Amino acid sequence: MKIKIFTALCLITGFSVFYGQKLEFKDKNFEKAVLENFDVNKNGTMEPSEVSMVTNLFLVQKGITSTDDLHLFKNVKMIVLDDNAISGISISNLDNLELFSCTGCKTSSFKAENLKNLASLYLDNNLLEGISLNGTPKINQLTLSLNQLKTIDPTQLRNLRKLNVEQNQLRNIDISGNPVLQTLNVTGNKIKERDIKKGTKTEVTIFGAEE
Repeated sequence: MKIKIFTALCLITGFSVFYGQKLEFKDKNFEKAVLENFDVNKNGTMEPSEVSMVTNLFLVQKGITSTDDLHLFKNVKMIVLDDNAISGISISNLDNLELFSCTGCKTSSFKAENLKNLASLYLDNNLLEGISLNGTPKINQLTLSLNQLKTIDPTQLRNLRKLNVEQNQLRNIDISGNPVLQTLNVTGNKIKERDIKKGTKTEVTIFGAEE
């Protein structure tokens, strides 16, 4: 009987610690923004139980400078960080994430790893010189217009249907590994039709290729 009582007390204490625990944020503007929207009990702190309920993070023009705190939101499906100043972005291991957008963020590098359900990625109007995508098999829409990319390798994205790389510094592109690609926009790059390597079964509409 004493063992049962002790076990019950331990469980109660454990739950209390979990639900009352304060999470630490590196970016205070990020913390302020999520508190405004998701601090359910209005105690001025984000607790694990509150974070676990968040599925959409729409944080536009909030003065955010880092994405280091995103890992806390394991159940998030959509993240929109447009018009914040974030020099480098690295996100990983968010199993439920389906859409990520950071347009107009002055971002020069982007790295994504193990985002197994990410389908839509929008990184327009940044300073991107490189992009790394590993473990992102479901991406079907990728928008990278108005950046500074000189090279890009989308061949691993087997489910890619729409790719927009207009207004970059590309001179060639290989889409031979994208069998379901429907549209490719290369407007504003010095790319001719012959500089685009296509797969034998690819039927794709190409916009902006030079004659």
